Amino acid sequence: MRTHRLLFALMLLASPMARGDPLQWEFLLLPSAEVVGTFNRDAPVTQINDETLKADSLLSLQKGQFKFFAEYLLSDHEGDLERFQLGWQLSSDTVIWIGRYHQPSSVWNHDHHHGQYLQTSITRPDIDEWEDLGGVLPQHFTGMLIESGKQVGKGWRLRTALAGGIAPNISSEGLEPFDLVHPSMDRHTMGYQARASLHPNEFTETGFGLLVADDKLAWVGTPATPPQVNFDHADLRLIGLFGTYAGDNWKISGTVYHADARLYYVGSIINDNFDVGYVQAEMRFPHELTGFVRWEDSSGTDSQYLQLFEEFARIRYIGGLRWDFVSRQALTVQFGNTHTLNGKYDDIRVQWSAAFF
Repeated sequence: MRTHRLLFALMLLASPMARGDPLQWEFLLLPSAEVVGTFNRDAPVTQINDETLKADSLLSLQKGQFKFFAEYLLSDHEGDLERFQLGWQLSSDTVIWIGRYHQPSSVWNHDHHHGQYLQTSITRPDIDEWEDLGGVLPQHFTGMLIESGKQVGKGWRLRTALAGGIAPNISSEGLEPFDLVHPSMDRHTMGYQARASLHPNEFTETGFGLLVADDKLAWVGTPATPPQVNFDHADLRLIGLFGTYAGDNWKISGTVYHADARLYYVGSIINDNFDVGYVQAEMRFPHELTGFVRWEDSSGTDSQYLQLFEEFARIRYIGGLRWDFVSRQALTVQFGNTHTLNGKYDDIRVQWSAAFF
């Protein structure tokens, strides 16, 4: 697929493979525009923004063993320094980063980041949604990230990522990552994540792997709903399996998470767990058309941790069609049926997205 080449280019921007003494640089701009309409709605709260304009920019620099990588997202409702990483190329296979990074235990966000053109569907799986859009898992950390890739066996490639850093806080507005530009004086806790995957060769989306995370999330601010009253912090542990198989004209990918949450209230501790997973299938048709469907499901949605996020989509079905009508520009239409913790709604979305080097 045409987007595969862009995905590989994005991987190379921050990968341990690019190395050289002259100053090397890459820049990628990913603008998008989207409109959304909802119907059959009885959910009191949704994640819907009716109109959205975005421009995601990525910059990579390298001089010898020194690397720099940054991602800035500008939209009609926010401007945010999503990633800011200083790196040292320890070897041809390994890079050590410090700064603000995307946590490695979200495979979807590792592959697509904030650029809409890089993903076939308009929406991402709700379990991998960004914090400021109602996400239930922390996605941005500030600390150290170590990425590596090496050959194992006959042609197989092992890719690993280990990270630890300042975790997002929880407030009545949801998860709030540490902001490098406007750092807060709130108490900060730590989180740790890891991902390992095997791939049949170096340049392929096909592969499978394991992910784990152990994050402590502190409560800040004033409670607004009963689940937040007397809440102090949560210990959230994740383990997950993921896999992708990409053929010439089709692809299927999926991830399943198991989460153990321990919630600390004044005078009590609550233990619960939940499971969330998704699978997405894509098929390439003639005339640069790509059809896609995705099924998201969960169990244990009476979890006290999930009750902190009333917008969470416990079940969602989506389907749509993408048309790459010119080079590096696409139009996408998507239909969705979403069941939140407190209701349901249907939506239709239309999006233009592009990638400019």
